[in-house]
Amino acid sequence: MPGETDIMNVALRMVGQSTITSRGDGSTTANTLDDIYDEVRDDLLRTHPWDFAIKRVQLARSTTDPAFEFDYAYVLPADWLRTVSVHDNDAGYGTLLYRMEYVGTQRCIVASADAIYLRYVYQVTDPNLMTADFRRTLELSLARDLAIPLASSNKLWEQFTLEVRLALARSRSADAMGSFPELRPRGSWASSRGGGRNNEFFSD
Repeated sequence: MPGETDIMNVALRMVGQSTITSRGDGSTTANTLDDIYDEVRDDLLRTHPWDFAIKRVQLARSTTDPAFEFDYAYVLPADWLRTVSVHDNDAGYGTLLYRMEYVGTQRCIVASADAIYLRYVYQVTDPNLMTADFRRTLELSLARDLAIPLASSNKLWEQFTLEVRLALARSRSADAMGSFPELRPRGSWASSRGGGRNNEFFSD
């Protein structure tokens, strides 16, 4: 099964560089990859609500409340990267007024609801949990960011920039086909435009 070093070595071969034995082998090449790998991976994860990277949690309430406007603060998980949806009930229906802010030193969701249920994109670090399409996009993204510092090639950077754009579009499209469409809250423009279709999803 692929690991981080495997992904890094694919990217290195793309830019005509020698492979590494591990992320921390101490070589200049490994150090360069170590500097950018987490950032590139997390940036890609934030671009889309990937099926493989979704978690659902009920958030814990902070011991510190917001100074004004909202009643409570709920601490975001340590592996949070992007919010997908926020609800005040475990059915996942309805809309909720909230903000994402720091309360003290903690990044929180502030709201006046008595409970917060969160769907979010989390920081997936195990390549085996990623789809093949996503891993390929990650490899191309690393190759793009290595093209200038390691290969000294603006041409390669331009080439991989285009390839990343195409690969990311394919990955998003494939991922979107794997999920049932998100249900819209009662009274949303989407359900209204539907002329009452699919009302069974919102029945009392």
